[in-house]
Amino acid sequence: MSQKHRYLPIARISAGMVLADELLDKMGHVLLPAGTQLTKNMINSMEHHDVHQLSIVIEETEEEKQEELAERQRKRDRLAIVFRHGPYQAPTSTLMSLIAKFREEPTS
Repeated sequence: MSQKHRYLPIARISAGMVLADELLDKMGHVLLPAGTQLTKNMINSMEHHDVHQLSIVIEETEEEKQEELAERQRKRDRLAIVFRHGPYQAPTSTLMSLIAKFREEPTS
Protein backbone atom coordinates (compact mmCIF):
# COMPACT_ATOMS: atom_id res chain seq x y z
CA MET A 1 0.00 0.00 0.00
CA SER A 2 1.12 3.51 -0.70
CA GLN A 3 0.53 6.54 1.46
CA LYS A 4 -1.48 9.62 0.63
CA HIS A 5 -2.78 12.42 2.76
CA ARG A 6 -6.10 14.09 3.32
CA TYR A 7 -7.14 17.18 5.22
CA LEU A 8 -9.60 16.26 7.94
CA PRO A 9 -11.43 18.52 10.40
CA ILE A 10 -10.33 18.18 14.02
CA ALA A 11 -13.70 16.58 14.85
CA ARG A 12 -12.77 13.60 12.64
CA ILE A 13 -9.23 13.21 13.99
CA SER A 14 -8.63 10.36 16.42
CA ALA A 15 -5.72 9.11 18.48
CA GLY A 16 -3.31 6.97 16.49
CA MET A 17 -3.60 8.92 13.24
CA VAL A 18 -0.33 10.18 11.74
CA LEU A 19 0.44 13.74 10.60
CA ALA A 20 1.38 13.98 6.93
CA ASP A 21 2.77 17.54 7.22
CA GLU A 22 4.29 19.62 9.98
CA LEU A 23 1.77 21.32 12.22
CA LEU A 24 2.68 25.00 12.52
CA ASP A 25 1.29 27.69 14.77
CA LYS A 26 0.31 31.18 13.56
CA MET A 27 3.90 32.36 13.93
CA GLY A 28 5.27 29.50 11.81
CA HIS A 29 6.76 27.57 14.73
CA VAL A 30 6.63 23.78 14.46
CA LEU A 31 4.18 22.39 16.99
CA LEU A 32 4.44 18.80 15.75
CA PRO A 33 6.70 17.36 13.02
CA ALA A 34 5.38 15.34 10.09
CA GLY A 35 5.11 11.65 10.92
CA THR A 36 3.93 12.24 14.50
CA GLN A 37 1.39 9.72 15.75
CA LEU A 38 -1.33 11.76 17.43
CA THR A 39 -2.54 11.18 20.98
CA LYS A 40 -5.80 12.28 22.57
CA ASN A 41 -3.95 14.96 24.58
CA MET A 42 -2.33 16.37 21.43
CA ILE A 43 -5.71 16.58 19.69
CA ASN A 44 -7.31 18.27 22.71
CA SER A 45 -4.52 20.86 22.94
CA MET A 46 -4.93 21.86 19.28
CA GLU A 47 -8.02 23.86 20.22
CA HIS A 48 -5.75 26.25 22.13
CA HIS A 49 -3.72 26.84 18.97
CA ASP A 50 -6.79 27.53 16.82
CA VAL A 51 -6.20 24.45 14.63
CA HIS A 52 -9.27 23.47 12.60
CA GLN A 53 -7.95 20.75 10.29
CA LEU A 54 -4.91 18.53 9.85
CA SER A 55 -3.19 16.75 6.99
CA ILE A 56 -3.39 13.07 7.94
CA VAL A 57 -1.65 10.08 6.32
CA ILE A 58 -4.18 7.79 4.66
CA GLU A 59 -3.29 4.26 3.59
CA GLU A 60 -4.38 3.61 0.02
CA THR A 61 -6.00 0.23 -0.64
CA GLU A 62 -5.15 -1.88 -3.66
CA GLU A 63 -8.59 -1.14 -5.11
CA GLU A 64 -8.05 2.63 -4.81
CA LYS A 65 -4.64 2.25 -6.40
CA GLN A 66 -6.15 0.39 -9.38
CA GLU A 67 -8.86 3.06 -9.73
CA GLU A 68 -6.20 5.77 -9.81
CA LEU A 69 -4.21 3.89 -12.46
CA ALA A 70 -7.37 3.51 -14.56
CA GLU A 71 -8.10 7.24 -14.20
CA ARG A 72 -4.57 8.12 -15.31
CA GLN A 73 -4.98 5.86 -18.35
CA ARG A 74 -8.28 7.59 -19.22
CA LYS A 75 -6.47 10.95 -19.05
CA ARG A 76 -3.70 9.68 -21.35
CA ASP A 77 -6.29 8.31 -23.78
CA ARG A 78 -8.13 11.65 -23.81
CA LEU A 79 -4.89 13.51 -24.45
CA ALA A 80 -4.15 11.18 -27.38
CA ILE A 81 -7.55 12.06 -28.86
CA VAL A 82 -7.06 15.81 -28.40
CA PHE A 83 -3.60 15.68 -30.04
CA ARG A 84 -4.45 13.03 -32.66
CA HIS A 85 -3.37 15.12 -35.67
CA GLY A 86 0.42 14.90 -35.56
CA PRO A 87 3.31 15.24 -36.07
CA TYR A 88 3.65 18.55 -34.29
CA GLN A 89 6.14 21.37 -34.27
CA ALA A 90 7.98 22.34 -31.08
CA PRO A 91 5.32 24.59 -29.47
CA THR A 92 2.53 22.02 -29.77
CA SER A 93 4.79 19.16 -28.68
CA THR A 94 5.84 21.20 -25.67
CA LEU A 95 2.21 21.94 -24.81
CA MET A 96 1.30 18.27 -25.11
CA SER A 97 4.15 17.19 -22.83
CA LEU A 98 3.27 19.84 -20.23
CA ILE A 99 -0.38 18.78 -20.19
CA ALA A 100 0.63 15.12 -19.89
CA LYS A 101 2.93 15.95 -16.98
CA PHE A 102 0.21 17.98 -15.26
CA ARG A 103 -2.32 15.17 -15.64
CA GLU A 104 0.11 12.60 -14.19
CA GLU A 105 0.47 14.51 -10.93
CA PRO A 106 -1.25 12.86 -7.98
CA THR A 107 -4.58 14.38 -7.00
CA SER A 108 -4.25 14.19 -3.26
